[in-house]
Amino acid sequence: MRTIIVSAAIALSAACSSQPPVPTYQLTGQILVVKPETSELLVKHEDIKGFMPAMTMPYTVKDAALLKDKTAGDLITATLNVAPEGPFLSAIVKTGTAPLPEDARPDIPPAANVHLLKTGDPVPTTALVDQGRSITMADFKGSALAVTFIYTRCPLANFCPLLDRRFAEVQRLAAADPALAGKIRLLSISFDPANDRDAALKAHAEKVGADPDVWRFATAEQAVVDRLAAEFAVNVIREKDGTITHNLRTAIVDPSGRIVSILDNNSWEATELVSGLKHALSTR
Repeated sequence: MRTIIVSAAIALSAACSSQPPVPTYQLTGQILVVKPETSELLVKHEDIKGFMPAMTMPYTVKDAALLKDKTAGDLITATLNVAPEGPFLSAIVKTGTAPLPEDARPDIPPAANVHLLKTGDPVPTTALVDQGRSITMADFKGSALAVTFIYTRCPLANFCPLLDRRFAEVQRLAAADPALAGKIRLLSISFDPANDRDAALKAHAEKVGADPDVWRFATAEQAVVDRLAAEFAVNVIREKDGTITHNLRTAIVDPSGRIVSILDNNSWEATELVSGLKHALSTR
């Protein structure tokens, strides 16, 4: 009976809340880098059951006090909070210490060294290559644009492949909506230029059903695309095994070429992006 009452209370509390609860996961790993000045940690963690496999990822903390006395080499447990504004760690507990792995990185990717884009900023005019043709995001002016970062070899079903599926659904929904048909564009930028060149991107576009009049794939040289991704607060970490560790960000741009909003991570649905694109069109 007590279990039923507690369950009902939890359900009632959730129903009365104006915001859905933030999904949380238990994280176990080792700190590789501590950056108190930006409230960041680089953590090499084990599999996060139900969310992501073992990898090395940068995470922020909202409570800077959690970083006190934390240092590279510390073994930790923590709570990973997958919030709409971005994932962050809480309840960080040191459980021990161990030598750093040989491939430990000396720093977190330097997103702080670039201008981090925010709502109202014009999109960068960085030159990209779209199947041999030079383009920039400014070329999409006049349409509402959604731009995201992926790589075609991504092995995580809930990362780049999920963004591909979401963009494919947005493309389908827009084609059926007179308010959007012919008025929106989608751009997926690969940060894997060593593998995602013209033929690979063309084949991938065909595989995911991208209509070239709506959805384009492009890339740039590694240093260029890494800096561009950093402007959108996308951290790109190139692992020795050839995989790429990264976070997810999808920006909505209005017809004048200014950022209207940014969707973080993979928690958004295609309908949410469609609504954002409609809003962007209304700002023209």
